[in-house]
Amino acid sequence: MSLETKTVLVGAPDQSTTGAILSAPIGTALPTMCGATLDAKFTDSGYVSDDGLETNIDISTNDITEWGGNVIRKVPKSSDNSIDFTLLNFDYASLCQAFGSENVTKTAANTTHGTQCAVAIGSTLPTAKSWVFLMKDGDAAIMIVLPNAQVTKWGKLAFKASDAVGLNPTISCYPDSSGKSIYIYTDDGQKTSA
Repeated sequence: MSLETKTVLVGAPDQSTTGAILSAPIGTALPTMCGATLDAKFTDSGYVSDDGLETNIDISTNDITEWGGNVIRKVPKSSDNSIDFTLLNFDYASLCQAFGSENVTKTAANTTHGTQCAVAIGSTLPTAKSWVFLMKDGDAAIMIVLPNAQVTKWGKLAFKASDAVGLNPTISCYPDSSGKSIYIYTDDGQKTSA
């Protein structure tokens, strides 16, 4: 294998027409290749902090040992995959992505106040959705698809004069009908000549 720098990619957001993190109700048609047109049901999450996106893949195993005590095989026991990021917008769309639209209400602006949002936080989790994460590096692209994922945890919500108020959801990834919870698609951007 020869060394090629063109296969070293960065995970910059692909925000040419919309934000790089989108979600839709489960059952919405999912893309299966980079550059595919997304269903109109996918909604944008807004800006994400420069910490980017972090995928946590955690598969625990059970050891099979032989009579002498040596581990001779490992078999999957459980899988707990998740994705973390920080949303920088603090508006209706981002609040819905972080806390679930069923927990956020919006009142339109009028002559006495601007658009108002109310978030109700309790001991319930937002509805699971399908998620798509779009990244681009020049002509190369990376896309992560979560067919069935749910916000199950939030980081600290800090209000400071020196920084944006960030929404820090952790999205837990559940298996689809094929037993897979995360799909990663790439396009190296190296097109052939006609």
